Amino acid sequence: MKKLIAAAVLAAAAPLAMTGAAPAALAQAEAEGELTIPTPPPGKGQVLFYRTGGLSGAALGCAVFDVGAADKLSSLGAGKYFILVSDPGPRSFTVKSLETKDALTLEIEEGETQFVRCKIKTGFMSGRADIGPSTETEFRTKHKNPKLVDAEDMSEAVKATNYP
Repeated sequence: MKKLIAAAVLAAAAPLAMTGAAPAALAQAEAEGELTIPTPPPGKGQVLFYRTGGLSGAALGCAVFDVGAADKLSSLGAGKYFILVSDPGPRSFTVKSLETKDALTLEIEEGETQFVRCKIKTGFMSGRADIGPSTETEFRTKHKNPKLVDAEDMSEAVKATNYP
């Protein structure tokens, strides 16, 4: 019985202890500074793909493909992003999971950066990848400390842009 009471006291005190650490973590994130998004090369446009962190689908990746291509551009883990430089014009992307496939077509403009978010929604047997347009404001709001996708999770073309 004493162990049960001690566990209850510790569980009740944990949120109080964690709130004291939160401002220090936020101050550290602010000190690191914001991500500087490079401008696209002359004659090109770019798309920043990102996935927010969170518990929903945390173990699943969001693999991004050009529509009709067998090889993925990159996989987005929770809290990750990558930038794709592209020729101007229409370009279609797709994400796949065990249960679904979702697609998005963008009109890429010269000198412009577009934002695309991928999130994992709840599915019947596993998560469902969902891709959609976003904004820089939404990206910066949801990504307090964005991390670049690991190089081994990118195609060679995407890796060349993100890891010069």
